[in-house]
Amino acid sequence: MLLRRGFFCWIRLLGFAFLFGIQPTSADTVWMSNGDVLTGDIIKLDAGKLSLKTDYAGTLVLDWSFVSALDSDKSFWVGLIGEQKASLRQIKGEENGITVIGADGQEHSFSAAWPVAAINTEKPAIADTWELGGNLTAILDGNYGNEDDLLFGVEGKLNINDQWNKNALYWDIEVEIDDGIKTSLWNIGYSYSRFLNEHWFVQAAAEQEHDSTEDLEVLTSLGGTLGYRFWETANGSLRTSAGLSQLWERYEDRDIQRDYALTWIFNYVKQITNKWQYFASSRTFFRMGGSTTLVTINQGIKISLTDRISWNLTHTLDYDSDPVGQTKKTDSRIRMGIGYQW
Repeated sequence: MLLRRGFFCWIRLLGFAFLFGIQPTSADTVWMSNGDVLTGDIIKLDAGKLSLKTDYAGTLVLDWSFVSALDSDKSFWVGLIGEQKASLRQIKGEENGITVIGADGQEHSFSAAWPVAAINTEKPAIADTWELGGNLTAILDGNYGNEDDLLFGVEGKLNINDQWNKNALYWDIEVEIDDGIKTSLWNIGYSYSRFLNEHWFVQAAAEQEHDSTEDLEVLTSLGGTLGYRFWETANGSLRTSAGLSQLWERYEDRDIQRDYALTWIFNYVKQITNKWQYFASSRTFFRMGGSTTLVTINQGIKISLTDRISWNLTHTLDYDSDPVGQTKKTDSRIRMGIGYQW
């Protein structure tokens, strides 16, 4: 009798230990920019949409641009902007900002949710940490200012990026053919950006421009800037940077001029609709020796015809505050092109 009673006591103790040993998984928390706080189970973040499974409203699909913070006790396969390979991480946050914690305990804290690009409960089949992409565009260019020309050409860009490093090689080659090459323009450059955190970055760049119709035939620049990224999402980006560059200017009828220049760079992209995109960029050199200014401004629209092919319309404005001789201060160009991106 005592043996049976002792046996049942042990069964009860084991049952209580089992019940109290099971800890219910706490719900994930999502803070929205309008102040709403949602709870449930995060299913995935994909293509700018966060799926949250709830007991009270089923599965909610939330626009990622309106999410301000996430918090969860679970681990997810998380990919950050600039990465092609997701890693197993935890996400912590409250009201504004996210801290991403890697398997090694390393933390990356962000003041907003947008640096997180993807969330999955299972490991996604993604190839590599480094991301390779680019575009190639056939263009028709109408140049108006010091010369009125109609040029044909090709431009392209190759990007090699990861989460914190961005490499860009870009080129633009144009010619006017009339019993041989009558006019030629080309521009080739390389830039490297190293992000210090989600916003601040340093950039080094080298670029050379040639214009056979200008007195300033070749402009070569080499310099570095400190930049700030306001945001960078699938819906657009805004970045600016400033620093110092060395200029080499080769003219048709005088010696090469060397000068240091204060440099300011601006880049903006906005996705207007699923098909339409607006873009604008500028680069300004303020020559320190002569207190003169060189400015190049590009703006235009890109319309997606397919997932890979787009039509581009760009207006380019070149300004020199102190041109040589009778040269006009401003050159204006309208460019159309059909591009392929990968």
